[in-house]
Amino acid sequence: MTNMQVLFRTDASVTLGSGHVMRCLTLAKALTQQGANCHFICRNTSGNLINFIRQQSFCVLVLPAKLNSEQEDALQTLAQLQQHYQLLVLDHYKLGYVFCQLLRQRCKTVLVIDDLANRSHDCDLLLDQNLLPNADARYTALVPQNCKQLLGPNYAMLRDEFYQTSASRQQNHILVSFGGTDEHNLTALAINAIKQLKLEQVTADIVIGENNPWRIALEKQLASLPNMQLHVQSKNMATLLQRAQLMLGAGGTTHWERCISALPGLIVTMADNQQATTAYLDKLGACIWLGQVEDITIECFIEHLHYYLSQPELLKKIALTAAGIVQAKAGTPLVVEQIMNFVTKIK
Repeated sequence: MTNMQVLFRTDASVTLGSGHVMRCLTLAKALTQQGANCHFICRNTSGNLINFIRQQSFCVLVLPAKLNSEQEDALQTLAQLQQHYQLLVLDHYKLGYVFCQLLRQRCKTVLVIDDLANRSHDCDLLLDQNLLPNADARYTALVPQNCKQLLGPNYAMLRDEFYQTSASRQQNHILVSFGGTDEHNLTALAINAIKQLKLEQVTADIVIGENNPWRIALEKQLASLPNMQLHVQSKNMATLLQRAQLMLGAGGTTHWERCISALPGLIVTMADNQQATTAYLDKLGACIWLGQVEDITIECFIEHLHYYLSQPELLKKIALTAAGIVQAKAGTPLVVEQIMNFVTKIK
């Protein structure tokens, strides 16, 4: 369907991280390839990614920094809009039913991306890419009866690069990635842990987001460590995931990038909403959950890195399990197909 007008409402900040914006950008690019015209509307928060979204050639409408209430957010959003949209995509933990209901003045169809299942939504489509034992029942009382639910990692929004193999595994090579902001600076802890590993020829890719507040200190820390390379807002994450033997990183959307790349992971949960999925993936044998961020020590990192890098057969087993979680032809193309079918049907 050409010329479909799509509006994305999402935010990033120093505390929120960038996961919401990044998955919306992935979807926006995929919809654009199908002829859609995508706009974003974001708050001017500290640590926002407004310029980054614009660099990807999308129009961004800007709201004031503070979000006081759903209703005020909806009214401020409506005041910015100059046209009608076939589709609203909402990816925001602080917005739900009230926001969507008011935006229907300008938006015909509503898709909500969520993973908390803690509030009601007035939506036609709901997407939750997480893998949980009770996934099918989580939203029953929270969405309208006729809402189409897209649940599980087969609807994980992965960029094009993850569907192409571009690198081969390197022995004793670690990928470190603790999300867009890493406010606890686990990256520095991980670098020190790798430095102390008593294994031969350990190398590492260290990935941080544009909003990482520790960037200058990390650059200094890595200056004297030629076996570790820093990547800021990496544009080749799939390659980095495909060449590592083991990942040390956060829960959240990276789980699905890791799984489709068949990469074993030592995972730290950075927020409460990451725990249930990470615990379930750990139970299935698709990753190793090290615990919540507050409980992590350098000794924990050293011990687990040493143990798993010394067990290549065990790593292969975890990799195989992880690879079975996200089907190779699912993800973003499947999400786009579902959206197009739905919007075309009600046109």
